[in-house]
Amino acid sequence: MLLAIVGAALGAASAAVAEDAAPEPVPTVFYDACYTLLVDSTIPADTPVWDVRNLAQIAQRLTQGEIPAAVAATLDIDAETVTNQVWVTVRNDIQSLSVCTVAETPSDAEETADTFVAQLLGFLEREADALHTGNVDRASEQVEVAQSCIDDAQSRIDAAVAENPFADTRADEEVRQICENDLFSANRTLRGYRADGVPVVPLETLETASAVEISERTYDARLRAGAAGANIEVGVGDSIGGAGVAPSSSSSVAPSIPDGPAPRAGAGGLVGMALGFGFVIFTERLDSKLRSKNDVESTLDLPVLAEVPPLGRRDRKSTRVLTLEEPRSRTAESFRALRSGLDYARRVDEEQGRGRSGAQVILVTSAGPSEGKTTTVANLATVMAEGDRRVLAINCDFRRPRLHRYLGGPAHPQRLNVTEVPGVQLVTQVTENDGDASPSDVVAAQRRLVSRARERFDVILLDTAPILTTNDAAELLDVTDHVVLVVSAGVTKADTAARASELLERRGRAPLGVALVGARDVPNASDYYYDDDDPYLEPSGRRRRRAAQTVPDAEVASSR
Repeated sequence: MLLAIVGAALGAASAAVAEDAAPEPVPTVFYDACYTLLVDSTIPADTPVWDVRNLAQIAQRLTQGEIPAAVAATLDIDAETVTNQVWVTVRNDIQSLSVCTVAETPSDAEETADTFVAQLLGFLEREADALHTGNVDRASEQVEVAQSCIDDAQSRIDAAVAENPFADTRADEEVRQICENDLFSANRTLRGYRADGVPVVPLETLETASAVEISERTYDARLRAGAAGANIEVGVGDSIGGAGVAPSSSSSVAPSIPDGPAPRAGAGGLVGMALGFGFVIFTERLDSKLRSKNDVESTLDLPVLAEVPPLGRRDRKSTRVLTLEEPRSRTAESFRALRSGLDYARRVDEEQGRGRSGAQVILVTSAGPSEGKTTTVANLATVMAEGDRRVLAINCDFRRPRLHRYLGGPAHPQRLNVTEVPGVQLVTQVTENDGDASPSDVVAAQRRLVSRARERFDVILLDTAPILTTNDAAELLDVTDHVVLVVSAGVTKADTAARASELLERRGRAPLGVALVGARDVPNASDYYYDDDDPYLEPSGRRRRRAAQTVPDAEVASSR
């Protein structure tokens, strides 16, 4: 409103000097060139393909980081200038990506767009090759380890028999058999990687760069958008603003200014209002925090499996597990929605022959700290235990262990601790003192524990450290069935969430989906709950917590 009033006053004042105004300058012509890539859907199903479904994430790589720097080095241009010149348009309906660049000459615009695409394809092909090489190297190492284990066990058997023909060698024979099974599995994996070869990057050219004229005003607007980091547009069909389309001849001519104090005051008021709205929109674009389900899905190209309502002031400072104490609340229902998504994924894996025997292992992580990861694990463990499922929660965030504060019960190291949640057991430390052990030893012990616990539980939940702060979570991915990425509404930034998703995807375990914690646009269904005559509820409507059980001779959960 203030800008509208100021604009009206300035518009009226301008009428007094309108007659002395200089003639409008002739608009300067600049150029825009767009190179469009299309995801190739015709590649045979048995061909390994590098995952490029998250085009919005690829668009971010084109506007920041290594690719713009490589383009700048190739063209011998300042990196900031190159970043400001690029504009990326993503169309999810036809799976296309347009890389547009502006410049003062048509040849410069086309060359810059071509270079961006060449660098992008080069980076993706190198990453695909690095992943394939890493998989082959790891599989080869597993083959060597298994063969060494067989040789060692056979040496012990031979030595024992040589000393005493009647020696009991059954223990070593069992070890040899286990190692032979490991060798068979490792060789099969190695042959599979070698047969598959390097994944193909499924991007093909739909349209090469061809420069079109744009006005100086459009050119300046594009540079400002690039400088503000607002040079990515994601949409479907006609919802996209059409970056790179040549403006009509009338678009490059400034509109005429009305004569007289009253018309100019009105025009000034409208301009002021437009500036006000523009300022609000601009500040919102600068705010890169993810706030809603649409923000998350358009940025990460991942489904939101659950929208958890915001916690009250008291609950944000406590360690209450709402799914246990208020099982009929909106919060409890949101975590049941997350459970349903994970159950469905498990069934799909089994139908397609990808499922592993034993427990479903779910790794829960986030991009950064204090985003609701441990709260999610505690509540998910509670709803997973409904229906008499056996649930094991493992605290894998050994630098900041907090899960035991939520689940309650004893916290003995190297033991299966019975928690206050029926059906849920907890391992707080996999070594005698996780804080003093080396991270590699702790992670190795965690991996062994998961492998041994698979046949004894229905669900195993891993509460890990944030994926961008340590490498701990990444080291557990190959023993995990599904990954849930926790995003805190209004806290998690789009770029950090995208980096976390990209890192998981590069390590071969893309997130199954997102748990959006603190979502404020969840429909309010507080009236659609149950009557107060439920005998299992206290008068407050909350379910009483069961007293913690202490098992003096609880089974040791040591991974040794």
